[in-house]
Amino acid sequence: MSIEFRNVSLSYAAAEGKVEALRGLSWEVETGGFAAVMGHTGSGKSTLLRLLCALVKPDSGQILIDGKDIHSSLPRRELRKEMGFVFQFPEYQLFETTVLKEVCFGMKNLGFPKAKMEENSKWAIEKMGFDFEAVKGVSPFALSGGQRRRVAIASVLASRPKILLLDEPTSGLDPAERRIFCGILKSLNREGTTIIMVSHNSEVVCETAEALLVLKDGEKWKEGKVKDLFSSDLSPAGILPPPALALSSFLQKRGLDLPCQVKDEDFIASLKEAARRRKDG
Repeated sequence: MSIEFRNVSLSYAAAEGKVEALRGLSWEVETGGFAAVMGHTGSGKSTLLRLLCALVKPDSGQILIDGKDIHSSLPRRELRKEMGFVFQFPEYQLFETTVLKEVCFGMKNLGFPKAKMEENSKWAIEKMGFDFEAVKGVSPFALSGGQRRRVAIASVLASRPKILLLDEPTSGLDPAERRIFCGILKSLNREGTTIIMVSHNSEVVCETAEALLVLKDGEKWKEGKVKDLFSSDLSPAGILPPPALALSSFLQKRGLDLPCQVKDEDFIASLKEAARRRKDG
């Protein structure tokens, strides 16, 4: 499903007065796209997600999904079925006694029939890297932190949303769990899920997303392809380069014939090729 922001603005009332969270944002994500949103803390990233899932209403402008305004043309129940929202640290919201009950909870609230809930829960649990039969009766609280995160996300995926929104989904995960999770996101996107992810982690963004929106002080500062934007200086928005880009740039400046890369796998391939050329030469 395609997503479009048309000149969207939103302000909050605060003790110090009116705070403009977003100003005049126009931005599009095509159907099946994978976009990341980055910027300083307070730049408007989480506000963008809250607006998109209709938790708040903009002061002005429109938010469209497949051309339908989410406030005037798209019923809230239909929106909930089409969109899944994964909050930061979603594992803190777990409360059911088994993994299966946890994953089925959201579908029950949306009125899914029992047979569909069983089918979808098995798919979602296995999609998140679990053996369904092994974990379905296990308490979520008996799992590791990273596994609990994946159970919480499975409960969102189980309704098979066409759009997935994620707020800092890899925060607090160890490198191994982060790699697993990035692989899952890429798999979901290949299967047609439109994904918008807010993240501070440049490495995760470069490994998963295709497009990037950079917010600064509530406004769109830059947008484009991930690789193109990371080839420029994003430090004014508080964004550091991913390790692969920092290291390839470092080696390039020291005379190694090596292209700048943003993904680990591309950097390693380039490094091997440079070593081969040097050996052959």
